[in-house]
Amino acid sequence: MNTLQKSKEILKIAIPSGLSSFLDILNISITLFFIGKLSSAHIVAFGAGMNFLMLFYTITAIFFTGTNATMARLFGQQNSSIQSSIFTLIIGSIFFAFPLLLIALLTYNFYLSWFGLTQQTFKYAQGYLELLIFSIPPLLVKTTLTSAFSAISQAKIPFYVKLFCTLCNITLNYFFISEELGLQAVAMISNFCAYFELFLLALIWKIKFGFKPKFNWEILKTALKLGIPTGIERAFTLFSLVLIARFLVGYGEEILAGFQIGGRIEAFAFMPGFGFMIASMSLMGQNTRNLELAKSYTYLTLYIASIFMGTLGILMCLFGKSASLLFTNNQEVILYSWHYLISVGLSQIPLIFIFVLDGALRGAGASKISLYINASSIWGLRILPMYLCTLFKLPYYYIFGIIFLETYIRSAIFFIVFKKEKWKKDFSKDFITQS
Repeated sequence: MNTLQKSKEILKIAIPSGLSSFLDILNISITLFFIGKLSSAHIVAFGAGMNFLMLFYTITAIFFTGTNATMARLFGQQNSSIQSSIFTLIIGSIFFAFPLLLIALLTYNFYLSWFGLTQQTFKYAQGYLELLIFSIPPLLVKTTLTSAFSAISQAKIPFYVKLFCTLCNITLNYFFISEELGLQAVAMISNFCAYFELFLLALIWKIKFGFKPKFNWEILKTALKLGIPTGIERAFTLFSLVLIARFLVGYGEEILAGFQIGGRIEAFAFMPGFGFMIASMSLMGQNTRNLELAKSYTYLTLYIASIFMGTLGILMCLFGKSASLLFTNNQEVILYSWHYLISVGLSQIPLIFIFVLDGALRGAGASKISLYINASSIWGLRILPMYLCTLFKLPYYYIFGIIFLETYIRSAIFFIVFKKEKWKKDFSKDFITQS
């Protein structure tokens, strides 16, 4: 297979996966646009509700990674158990979804009380969450199906489905969000779109590939074994973001606001990065019987993604100040946002090295290696130095400098580990059998 054909295979997965991620952000942004017309209390309540739902993304990360690594390997080996395996993974995700729903039902009021909202905002958030949490089961199951489609190089299918559901979301928001219905209408619309998206994904899979109603414990155990390290890593990452925001509070609300605005702008650069990560994970998993081909896919993905993300990084540096104007008119906040965007813009290439090589290691079945690298680097080289900066009251730009340096160091560690091929024992392990 020549370089052009390999590039097409990479982009076949990366582009629709990245665009699907873009639609997720777009859905939230559009909903926020309509909510913004109601009141600031509605905006704060919406944000609090979304933050609560994000806590459950650690579990969706487990099923996304586990499903992708498992199904990609089955697909690459032309294994006859694909239909029974996806059935097993869907049943497994349903099995986990309902305890999560129960936990959400029991804890959302406590969470909102801890958040320290005003009485009116608390009331809005409570009405929102008591309905929104019922989107947890379809969220987990559709994540499993979306990952399975990507694993077999059919990422465009969930993208088209999500595009259609996004249009439905926009239309319903336009007609039903009002002062009278408030956030409860938003929650009902979100729930409807989530269940509708799940229905379409399941229907398309049924028509194109079929389901075999046979449960395989080994498949579920394998997926969980590969996915749990990613879930733990996601939990560490989410908590580290909370801590970084907490550290920045000590420097003043303007700096924290600048960091948050810069982070929101940076999130758009994560979308193609996420797409390339899924491509490297899927193609590594599909080629477990050809080490050289799997490695060549990874290195080519690094090359293509570096060009793309490096260009985005330059644009962040050049236009970060102008982009920040979309969110605030406060010149001081804009300056802090721009400084943050410069630090992350100049480190987009090492960041994509982390994304792609992280995905490749997961696809090879070595997700524990990714967990060890990410957890030790983020907490040892990012969180600890940031804490010392706040302790000794060093200037704020040291915080941004630490983010910059840690990204380079972590990318170098990933590259060295991948180059030394310590992960080959996981890669060559034929842990999935015919069933």
